[in-house]
This record gives sequence, structure tokens and C-alpha cells, in this order.
Amino acid sequence: MREISLLLGAGFSVNKGYPTAKQLNNKITSLTAAQFAVAQQGSVCWLKPEQEDPYTHTSYYIYKLFTLELIAFYASQHEYFNYEEFFDYYTNVNKHNDGAFEKLCNDFREKHHNEDDNINLIAAHNSIFNQIIAGFLVDREGVRFYPNVHRMGPYAGYNGFLGCLQRWGEDRILHINTLNHDLFFESLNHTDAIHGELSDGFSELGSPYYGSLENQAKIRLSYFSGKYSSNFRLYKLHGSLDQYPFHLMNGGQIDNYIKTKPGIGITDFYKEVVDENGNFTYINDFINYFPDFLSGTTSKILRYSDPVYYESIFKAFEINLQKSDMLILIGYGCGDSEVNNIISNNFKGKIYVVDPFPQANTIEFCKINDAKLIEKTPENIGLPDFE
Repeated sequence: MREISLLLGAGFSVNKGYPTAKQLNNKITSLTAAQFAVAQQGSVCWLKPEQEDPYTHTSYYIYKLFTLELIAFYASQHEYFNYEEFFDYYTNVNKHNDGAFEKLCNDFREKHHNEDDNINLIAAHNSIFNQIIAGFLVDREGVRFYPNVHRMGPYAGYNGFLGCLQRWGEDRILHINTLNHDLFFESLNHTDAIHGELSDGFSELGSPYYGSLENQAKIRLSYFSGKYSSNFRLYKLHGSLDQYPFHLMNGGQIDNYIKTKPGIGITDFYKEVVDENGNFTYINDFINYFPDFLSGTTSKILRYSDPVYYESIFKAFEINLQKSDMLILIGYGCGDSEVNNIISNNFKGKIYVVDPFPQANTIEFCKINDAKLIEKTPENIGLPDFE
């Protein structure tokens, strides 16, 4: 059976109303203390207009203020704010002699009577910042999790794309790689084009992992098995908003990655194990505070070789490129140097780049790889574009 690889970037979700990188940067730099709170377990809660922060008496309120000050500090030093470059900056700042950052931290500690060192301030900020990004990654209706309801007929903004998928999926394996963290593509599983036949490498049957609802009832959760059983195969190269590492209790080692469901708390993940007496029991992962997705222009590349999940998913990316005779890029700005290298080293067929407004990186990528540039949106493309 012939195989096709696709690579989706942020531009793919724009027709659904997800923020562009520029819009996301603006949302972050415009963030105020009145918009969110940080609960005692470290989870970010979004406040309604004129709603007061109920956690002002906790240390997490201090960490919230540090996040806002750090964003403002970084933005004041750069003409253009880029949230991925900002991520690279603060995750590496303690490795450098940055006097301005040191002064920021010292002034902050003095002003708020805080005794945390720089490392702990950055750690608290990182948890908050990742949750803020996740909070902004919603469609124009404010939806993050989509119901498992079949959507019949046309799908505005994506009709051409879905028509191609439906035809190709009849007799070909489609390796759909995405750099997006949002859950939009998963929702397309419930369309006439895919008909619920999307496999994502996660398995629920026989999973020892559970989530807990408010009434303490436990629900089985999918875990990453690396198994794909259908012609439509999804690979989340940079992680996902519903994807969390499950940590073992011996030092926080990652055991596997699991997918959560709406209504389950971020610290309510469990693994069913057999204790020393041969009885079934549950161990709790209380380390999770935010979903695992990759950020940073260079920091994310360092994690491509993480032994749990990412190494496996990128190895599959390489192998599938080698087996495919067609590679289609949609909404990808061609700015990830390591992804570009993987394509160059593993794919030898014809490349098609779908981008209605190509920038310099995209045009250069097309020239280097002799790729066909299709200046259309996912709504307008059709099978003749790929002949």
C-alpha cells in the first residue's frame, strides 16, 4: 500500500480561529493580573471580568506576579516579543551572568518579601507560563476539547483538505504529523472524511492508567503504546494539550505518557500496580501541573531525543518519510531547522507546500527542496494540486 506523509503547522488551524503566532504573542504581552489566578495546587484558573483573585493570600499569587514582571521585563528588552524565544531565554538564564535578570529577581524578592532563589522562581513561572499558553490555544468559539459527535456534510475552512484525505485514505496509509498542540485535528476524526478511523499511537484497552473525577470515580486513560491500526495515523511531534507524562514516585522518573479527559484534575492521575502482597493498588502522580508540549526555538530541539515518547515519535517520523512517495506541508512556516534536516535526510519524493501567504523561510525551503508551492488554504486545495 502506498504511503503519504503530511506535516501540519500552526497555519493549519487558523481557519478554525486558533491564534496565529503573532496573535499569541500579543495575548501574552497584554496579560494582566485581573485575567487569571493560580490556585494552591499550582493550576492556572481564568477569571471572569471583575472577578477577584481568591488566592491573593498564597505564595502562588506571588509567583503569578513574578510571571507578569518577567514577561514585561523581557518584552521591554526586545523590539518584538516571541514566546518561543522567551521560553529559550528564561530556561537558560541561570546559566549566564545576566545582571539585569539578577536585579529583577532581587528587587522582586525585596518588594514581595520572598525568599525563593532564582531557580525556584523560574520553576514556578515555567509551570504558570505553560498553562497560560495552553489557555490561549482555543478556537474562535473558545473550545479546547471537542465532543465525540459526528459532523456530517461540509466543514467550512477545510472542505478541500478533507476531500483529499477521504480519497487518499481509501487505498493509502496517511502519516499525519503535526507540530500543533491543539486538539483540532483530532476533532476531524468525527467527519465523513475519516469516519472515526484515526489512530494516534495511544491505547486505552488494557491501560493501567486512570484519572479521577470529583466523586473519586476512576476512568481508564489511554497510554502511549506506539501502535497504529488504521490508514489515518496521527503523530503529535511537539506534544499535545491533553497529553501528560506520568511520573513514578522514585525521583519523578517518567513512566509513560497518558491522555487526559475533561473533568479530570491535573494531579489526579493514577497507575494500577501490584503491591508486595500481590494486591492491586494505585500509585498517584502528583507532579503534573501542565500538559507536556514543546516550546522554544532551540529548547524543543533538545527534547527530540527524550527516551520516553519523543524519541519514538520522531523515529517514526523518519521511517515514515523514507516509506512515503509524497510529502505535503500545510501551515508550516519551515522555521524548525531540525525538522527541515529530518526531511532533507529521510525523504526523497515530491514535496508540496500549502501556504496562501508564504514567507521567506517557506520560499527558501521550496527552492532548496524543489518543492511545489500551492498558495491556497485547506479550504481550496484539491486532488489536482498534487498531481
